[in-house]
Amino acid sequence: MSSVDELLGRSRFLELSPHAELALLARVLWREGYNDHQVGHMTFRQDDGSYLALPLERGWNEVRASDVIRIDGDGNLLDGKWTVPPAILLHLEFHKARPGCNVTLHQHPRYATVWSTTGELPPVFDQLSATLPDSDYVVYDDYEGTAEELEAVRAIIAAVGDAKCALLRNHGVFVVGGSIEQAYLSAVTLEWRCRQAWYVRAMGGSPRTMPEKGRLAVERGVARFNGTVPGKWEWAVRREIGAVEDVLS
Repeated sequence: MSSVDELLGRSRFLELSPHAELALLARVLWREGYNDHQVGHMTFRQDDGSYLALPLERGWNEVRASDVIRIDGDGNLLDGKWTVPPAILLHLEFHKARPGCNVTLHQHPRYATVWSTTGELPPVFDQLSATLPDSDYVVYDDYEGTAEELEAVRAIIAAVGDAKCALLRNHGVFVVGGSIEQAYLSAVTLEWRCRQAWYVRAMGGSPRTMPEKGRLAVERGVARFNGTVPGKWEWAVRREIGAVEDVLS
């Protein structure tokens, strides 16, 4: 039977620059429902202490590797031709508070934003929704609609704690990860869980949530791969850039 390292190594055959990874994460998540007309923000910590970020002027569905900007820990532009988003403070302060966090993203995906208005974490009704345990989620009730003031930002960071996904009441989501792959899976799982629960609630009746035994089995499976699913991120990347061999070859 293949080891965890063998499975992870086998799936990672695409050589991508960090700039390309961040641009692809934005484009892939756009397809998954992170497509609000407001751009949102994303950062990717680099080994030299700088951060790659999405610029203010580019939408998540159109950003390219060459559009990605590089900033320092204070949000000053180091490289790139575009503007640093004003609300990047939340991301930079979060990186300082959580050294193991390398990727942060904020957006307003449709179903997660709807659930944020309830102040409630949606139930789990299917396998993908069970990918992350409830301990990886938090609902932040006191969000005041701005992330540009240091006091407000620190309050959000304290509320998020060690969670991977935060529903910001009446606003949107904040998702973090140790890697691009982790952030991708957490973001996709969050919106999927919210979407499925919305449909089930709309259907009415007496729906059954996923049994605890099944949820724990899914959680353990994902935990084996350090919060990722082998091949899932690469599959999304290939879908976005068309890097798939011809079906007849």
